[in-house]
Amino acid sequence: MSDFTLDHVVIAVQDLDAATEDYTALLGREPSWRGEHPKYGTKNTLFRIDNTYIELLSLGAGKGDKRWAGELSRFFQNSGDGLYALALGTSDVNAAVREARDNGLDVLDPSDGEGVDLISGARRQWRNAQVPLKSSNGARIFFIQHKSPPDALPVAATIDGVGAGAPSGCVKRMDHAVVLSADMEASRRVWGEAIGARLALDRTFPERNTRILFFRLGDITVEISGGAAQSKEGVGKPDRMWGIAWGVDSIDAACARLAAAGIETSGPRPGIKPGTIIATVKGPQTHGVATLLIEHTAESFRPESREPHGMAYDNAPATADRPQARAFHAVALDHVVFATADLEATAAKWAATLGLPVTETGTIDARGARPGFRMAKLPAGNAFVELVQPLQPPTSTIQPPAQGMFSMSIEVDDLDAAVRDLRAKGVLVSDPAPGAWPGTRTAQVNKQAANGVPLQLLQRS
Repeated sequence: MSDFTLDHVVIAVQDLDAATEDYTALLGREPSWRGEHPKYGTKNTLFRIDNTYIELLSLGAGKGDKRWAGELSRFFQNSGDGLYALALGTSDVNAAVREARDNGLDVLDPSDGEGVDLISGARRQWRNAQVPLKSSNGARIFFIQHKSPPDALPVAATIDGVGAGAPSGCVKRMDHAVVLSADMEASRRVWGEAIGARLALDRTFPERNTRILFFRLGDITVEISGGAAQSKEGVGKPDRMWGIAWGVDSIDAACARLAAAGIETSGPRPGIKPGTIIATVKGPQTHGVATLLIEHTAESFRPESREPHGMAYDNAPATADRPQARAFHAVALDHVVFATADLEATAAKWAATLGLPVTETGTIDARGARPGFRMAKLPAGNAFVELVQPLQPPTSTIQPPAQGMFSMSIEVDDLDAAVRDLRAKGVLVSDPAPGAWPGTRTAQVNKQAANGVPLQLLQRS
């Protein structure tokens, strides 16, 4: 397992001077570094905080390396300013690249880099390796190993003269970065299986129509956020870097400080996680980055604050000391469907062979492309056998075969929750619809998810 941390975040800005002024006010800190990358053709401003650093990256005067300056230029053309990349820190970039490649992640060969502080003339060296966008599902990621000591980048000093209690209102640390995903399973594979980050949470919030994955990199979380149900249109679409949550000691002090600096906030409000207080930063000073301030109280560190609340449920596998909170439960095997070309003759054979008489019959008329059929119910203990006979010769691929087993039905306690949950996991499921038998609703599961068996979920009223 790789030792990755979230070394730093990169924010692409077209006007470095203006962005530096804005982020000095937003963070409540002076820059740690004003430098350039002669080899890359870029320039930057760095702010080192408690657990990471922020890099404002812009184009330099020279032409530069097409992998860095060229890619940054294309980003500006397509997106303008915004959250650009996540740098994953490692103690051995060569080993990290080998492991990632073994896990199926395409990573470019590592190369050496150097930055120069334009004010002091100090230099910092590193070795990094880029992950192509196709391999990372659209999120810009690169691995970095610092060859210079940590104190080569000094901690960003807090702004002077901003009033009493100012330090509690300054940004202390980074809480999490947010990546938007239209293909959650693809994102899970990249971050969990290929990169090897620890999946700390996989939770669905039906009332918000959202599913989130929390991957831990050191003490910082990368949050992957997408829809509660996986859409067909979203499969294969690239992820998008979106936002950052900054940790502060006091939301009230932070909002007051920003208001004095002319930066608008939404005002303090309770966060989704119990015990957290948050505020959204608005206005152009964020330079296209969705920005949240977050304060953690003592309550947020209690074990119960980490549990699902309301309608939320976890998708992650259960552990020995923590059973999984499921969105739905399979109650029982409801029935098995057999197709026949002669309903009466087949029913008589089942009765003669196993003593299962027909207790109920019915007819379903054709609906659009769906054929009509006759059906008979043969109870067998807590379940039943259903025999079906098409009303006309088979003409559609969705009709049952002339003879033999056709499908099986599993009763669930909440059909709507089951459909949302399975779709969130990438399983194709039809919309719930009235079932063949009175008082039932059903949804069809793609048979590939059941190892080739046609499967129907059913809920009784």
